[in-house]
Amino acid sequence: MKRVVFPVLTAVSMVLSACITTDMQGYADRQLPQQPIQRIAALVAAPPGLAASLQSSIAQEGKKRGILVEDAFLLLPPTRTYSDADVKAELARDGISAVLVLTIGDTGVQKEYAGTVFFGNSTTSMSGVGTATSFGGMTNVAVSGVANTTTTTTATPTYRYSRQTAFQAKLVEASSGRTLWVGNGQVQAGGLLFIGNGANAYSTAASIFNDLQAKGLIVPTGA
Repeated sequence: MKRVVFPVLTAVSMVLSACITTDMQGYADRQLPQQPIQRIAALVAAPPGLAASLQSSIAQEGKKRGILVEDAFLLLPPTRTYSDADVKAELARDGISAVLVLTIGDTGVQKEYAGTVFFGNSTTSMSGVGTATSFGGMTNVAVSGVANTTTTTTATPTYRYSRQTAFQAKLVEASSGRTLWVGNGQVQAGGLLFIGNGANAYSTAASIFNDLQAKGLIVPTGA
């Protein structure tokens, strides 16, 4: 019995191998704050799962640079309405230098058909009979036989995964209400390894803090 296994691939996509890219543009006010920013209150408006990941990523990015980041909703719970004076007084009481307001628009995970993988399994069996006749030192051989081949094929669809997150951010001086910096951008992610909340949140937070540092609005500890 002879067994032959053969794969036939059509429109195969590597759904696990992809990338994540972030494009952003930020603009800082020409008049930088007189005192370095040490503590930031982050106010995140995003879908629930992504909001939690963003809040965590912002805190981690701030910590890398020696900046303490607080959740604005913990400082000012959305249980009542606050006047401008109330907000400033509470932020001053907690030593908050600036408020980072981040608004997120997210497409969620997009699933797109990317082709089908075919896998074939072929089994061949052979049977035969033969006769041999000798005459004058020569031998004639006659063989007759039958070959049966059975082939089974399975088809598996494959998909391409992607996600796009657009964001708008603003850094506001807590004491004066003056806008210190504005920025916007988007995160493009593809592949199962890159489309989760964690990867998108990390990329968004890193791009914001990188730009704030590049513009001189935050100075890492020890720099």
